Amino acid sequence: MSPLELVDDRFEKLASELRAARPIASEELRERVRSLTPPPPPRLELNLRRFVPAAGLAAAAAALTIAVVLAVVRGSNPHPVAAEKTSASKAALFPRGLVQSASAARTPVHLAPFRLDLNKALAPSVSRLQRYDAVLRVRVASQEELSKQTQDAIAFTRNAGGYLAWSSYSAPGKGGNSELVLRIPIEHVQEAIAHFTAYGDLVKQQIVLKDLQQKVDGLTATIVRLQEDLVKIHSQLAGILSPEQRAILEQRLQQDKTRLAALTSQRASTVRRAQMASVALAMVVGPKPAAAPAGRFHRTIDDAASVLLRELELLVYALLVAGPLLLLGGAGVLAGRMMRRHSDRRLLERA
Repeated sequence: MSPLELVDDRFEKLASELRAARPIASEELRERVRSLTPPPPPRLELNLRRFVPAAGLAAAAAALTIAVVLAVVRGSNPHPVAAEKTSASKAALFPRGLVQSASAARTPVHLAPFRLDLNKALAPSVSRLQRYDAVLRVRVASQEELSKQTQDAIAFTRNAGGYLAWSSYSAPGKGGNSELVLRIPIEHVQEAIAHFTAYGDLVKQQIVLKDLQQKVDGLTATIVRLQEDLVKIHSQLAGILSPEQRAILEQRLQQDKTRLAALTSQRASTVRRAQMASVALAMVVGPKPAAAPAGRFHRTIDDAASVLLRELELLVYALLVAGPLLLLGGAGVLAGRMMRRHSDRRLLERA
């Protein structure tokens, strides 16, 4: 007999013994099992750890779907350049009267541009003494305009009560420049600046205000104190003094008079400077300069921004294509896990 046949024979005997020795439940055990209450039906439990990723995938897919719809709707609208070309072609094909009659029912809305008036923002103070300095640079069209506007600026300054402090005029070839330093009463400086900036294209405007009231108040207080000291010195000199005391008082009197004269002159000069504004007007002849080309740094930044924008578009398109597939895959994985858990529970109940 071969070894394989011997193993098979032993296996058969062992299986027969196991079948014969199979335990048989007693009747009492069977009654106890029958008296047990059946288990409650299985409930569907919601696992947040698994539900949240699936919900996130669903929300992402919904957002991508909305983005696709918006992109399609926006893409159906004509490009602004194409719209301009279309309007130009319509204007060439249709008479002007028909186009106006078709658009007459629409009411245009005009929005006023926002402008910051620096002259009003930097107006001189009425209650305080201030030093007002203005620098203007204006571009005019020709040498004739340069000569005409130079004479007009001087005449305007004199009519306003001011005067010409310094001037320089040069007109070589087709170019030319004129520089004027004008002293204008502070109450007319706003009108003067508005008048000068209308000569041509305003290239530069700089206004500097400096408060002089505190300086004048300090000089006035010092002058009053010196005047009081002079009165005291005169009263002391009128009395009986020794030659040494009289000499000291006379020396002090002379020093105070000299200082008083200097401070009085300084205060008057400061007040006059606050009453007359300084306007430095420069006019040049030349065409309007062309816009400067973008530098290498700006071109590099623009190229990098365009590349990043293109990569973002590609990423959005990839998400649009893969979004529904990810959503279906997540739903399939979730459904498979739930079915597997349900089948495991049923097997345990049967056992």
